[in-house]
Amino acid sequence: MAQFLASFSSRFHGWRGALLVAVLAYLPLFWLLASHPVQPWDEARTGINAINILRNHDWLVLRDAFQQPDLWNCKPPLWPWLLALSFKLLGPTELGLRLPAALAGLATALVVYRAGRRWLGGWEGGVLAALVLLTSAGYVGYHVARSGDFDALLTLWTTCGTLAWLRYLAEGRDRHAWLTGLFFLLAAFTKGVAGLMFGPGLVLATFALGQGQRLRRPAPWLALLPLVLGLGTWYVLREHILPGYWQAVWDYELGGPAGSQLEGHKSRFYYYLAGLTETKFIFWVVPAVLGGLLGWWLPTENRVRWLVRLAVCVAGTFLLILALTQTRLPWYDAPVFPVLALLAAAGLLPAARAVAAQQGWRPGPVARLGALALVLALPYWALCRTLVRTYDARYQQVAQQVGHHIRQQARARPEVQDYYFGTPGEYSESLLFYQAAAELQFGHRITAVPPWELLKTTAGREVVVCGKATRRAWENYYRTSVVLETDSCVTLRLEARR
Repeated sequence: MAQFLASFSSRFHGWRGALLVAVLAYLPLFWLLASHPVQPWDEARTGINAINILRNHDWLVLRDAFQQPDLWNCKPPLWPWLLALSFKLLGPTELGLRLPAALAGLATALVVYRAGRRWLGGWEGGVLAALVLLTSAGYVGYHVARSGDFDALLTLWTTCGTLAWLRYLAEGRDRHAWLTGLFFLLAAFTKGVAGLMFGPGLVLATFALGQGQRLRRPAPWLALLPLVLGLGTWYVLREHILPGYWQAVWDYELGGPAGSQLEGHKSRFYYYLAGLTETKFIFWVVPAVLGGLLGWWLPTENRVRWLVRLAVCVAGTFLLILALTQTRLPWYDAPVFPVLALLAAAGLLPAARAVAAQQGWRPGPVARLGALALVLALPYWALCRTLVRTYDARYQQVAQQVGHHIRQQARARPEVQDYYFGTPGEYSESLLFYQAAAELQFGHRITAVPPWELLKTTAGREVVVCGKATRRAWENYYRTSVVLETDSCVTLRLEARR
């Protein structure tokens, strides 16, 4: 009976800790999530891929804004598939585009919480590790947990796979090896080769933990078969449907990024380390280093040693691979943040326990929660301030407000179905996303008109324009009347040429 009560109490405290993490995750992951316009390039492009899945009912060949096969985005299609389902439920909006990534971020935080609780001994370790992750600017922000890009989902799978491998090494159960293979298969189907870059670190960690004999068992090798067969089937099928896919994979995912700095993305060898120390992980770099130094030399039977050695090997090897790759973009290091969060918690928590033991303190749950609050308050506040600044800057690109305007127009003036969209002139994936979204969601027929094609337009139709300069160009050429105006965007009726 006593053992049952102890087990029930442990599970109860575990659920309370998970609930606390979920509540505190609201501001970093979901607050103001849909307030910022869709960002150009990757976020907008993956959104367009998902819209075209629904428009064309083609789930295998991703297409760009011009309905051409998208060979620039040559990753396997798991993420666009999920976005298409999200758009089906929520519509092709900013929320539909970003909510899957935010949910993946929440799931990752809960996975980190559970790992911290298991390997660091207590709910405090889990809450601390999860909140370190949720206050890391490199994880919560552009292109990762608050953006409609691949990296939040990729990070979820790589984190689950890494922790499953740790359990396989520690416990020797074959099912954890199989789970490792499954999670890395999902990671590879999310972002191709990027989903496999933890592999060398996991092998290194196996020997660092003295568990090389685990590799002599059939389970880890058999677990690789679904990964190899699944990826192989996808690449063969996709090349068969439309040849040229393999060459695009080599140009944009393998040989090209590894051997040269594509698209002008020039940076130095230490680019990612500098980012971690200067902005992305600035509050937690010292605890992570402390955790690595202290935890590495703990006794073999200490659980913290297992976690730390795995985290050091995986994070160190992954960052080295990124440094050796010539094309370096800020979000490529996203998968390392959950690992670093666990490492930082492994530095902070044992240090706090050592101080408490030296002083003879026996803090209760409320006191321990208060200590966590003191440690996390400043990073949490700083992150929220960053989100506010991002929200305040949402009108800097006035043309990107067209999505909000078109949705207002569909509600207030549903009769406006066939109209021009006066673009500022420069190429913008964001504007192409909003055009495709309006055509899918409302059945609008939109003709994009850059400034140099204004002479080809005709009177008697409506035009949507955003920004004073673009509006002035149309009003200088036409007599107009206002149909609808919202913030910096307006729908004008073109009455007659001047």
